[in-house]
Amino acid sequence: MPYSNLPIGVANPGLVVILVDQSSSMSETYAPPHNRAEFAAIAVNRCIYEILAKCRDGQNVRDRCHIAVLGYGLQARNLIVVGRPSDLEARILRFEDLKQRVPDGAGGLVDIDFKLPVWIDATASGSTPMAEAFNFASEMIQAWTRDNPGNFPPVCINITDGEPNDETAAENAARALMQTGTTDGTTLLFNAHIGNPADGEVKMPASEGHLSNQYARFLYRISSGVPQPLEAAARNVGFNVQSGSRGMLMNAGPEALTALIQFGSQHAR
Repeated sequence: MPYSNLPIGVANPGLVVILVDQSSSMSETYAPPHNRAEFAAIAVNRCIYEILAKCRDGQNVRDRCHIAVLGYGLQARNLIVVGRPSDLEARILRFEDLKQRVPDGAGGLVDIDFKLPVWIDATASGSTPMAEAFNFASEMIQAWTRDNPGNFPPVCINITDGEPNDETAAENAARALMQTGTTDGTTLLFNAHIGNPADGEVKMPASEGHLSNQYARFLYRISSGVPQPLEAAARNVGFNVQSGSRGMLMNAGPEALTALIQFGSQHAR
């Protein structure tokens, strides 16, 4: 059975590739006081931090996965972060003070001060060369799968707020990326368009019939279906998935974006 949730471990690591739109429109307000680029950076940094926390065993860090973060904007092929968890521990740029909501032990939640390690900074400049980013990710994925041919398939998460420079080229590149993979399944590509939920937030649709927006239909076409073995994980982070649901968000707010990143990277934790 494909996507059989093969055990992820040092002997058979997973791969998570995150693509981050760094175009000029990412400077627009998103989750006050943060703009889109800033919140995306926070979400990705938190994802890396949580993966590393799950890979820690006492004083040791088990290299259960490989992580790559690629940016695209003014630079079409910007490799921001790449490595194993033990590599990334030494590549923290600094720590930022944030609030984290945690259980209070009495059934409620409380905010506590939290120092988040920073690996990527917010950047917003240039256009949206999405096709080049997909091609760059494909090259990295193919190199990884040659060395790990039987492992759980790579997962690629694309975070963007706008249409690509060339939609046809981006769709072709995305389809080529989704043809890569391992003997356990093809690479999973999930897409998150971040924007204003009031404009009509769409979460993991099972068909494109009700998608009136051309760009939403484009994202649907370039997003992988949620494999049946992963449906429970999607529901655990709040997505109402059904048979045929695609891993895409349109006009996603901060909560939905965070949930998609959590879901997409869950196999590496």
